[in-house]
Amino acid sequence: MNRLPIIRPGRLGAAAAERILDRARATAPTYDFVGALLTTDPPPPDLVAERTVGRGPDAFVRAVECLRPFGAQRAVARVWPAGAVVEPGADVLVALGLGPVTVVAVDRVVGVVDEPRRWGFAYGTLPGHIEVGEEAFVVSHGDDDAVVVRITATAHVALPGSRLLQHLLLPIQRRYAERYLDAVVAAVEGA
Repeated sequence: MNRLPIIRPGRLGAAAAERILDRARATAPTYDFVGALLTTDPPPPDLVAERTVGRGPDAFVRAVECLRPFGAQRAVARVWPAGAVVEPGADVLVALGLGPVTVVAVDRVVGVVDEPRRWGFAYGTLPGHIEVGEEAFVVSHGDDDAVVVRITATAHVALPGSRLLQHLLLPIQRRYAERYLDAVVAAVEGA
């Protein structure tokens, strides 16, 4: 599979998305620190977005129920396969419409945390993703009863010599992280 980013004119159809996913399943993540964002000593993140989404055990459960089927991603983009859920090794394609083009993000779930008061996952980029790296979504229920969702990412643009693109991409990454957090808040509040 081509390592260049997949950017297509117009909307990505289901058949094309399935073909891209089929090719991606035979590939490995495009970076070396696979699963590191969920460890106790992760690499320094390029992006951190965090929000208190509610309070108490019910809010924790609703936040997890939003994230488990890639609900935050589905709230802002098209996601394949339709019934994808977070589980180790699951491949997912997220199609982000940016004006007249669709940017394809192909990822593999590289780690899952499932504890009584902490749940989350990390997915990593596969060939064809516009970035190279990993993103983690973790929801925690703190001792103060606050339920916090934290998104971290360690990724750079997948094109060589693309420092300018990296600076342009960071505000877009931040915008999508905030939209993901908005989706979790809406799910927790029952909206």
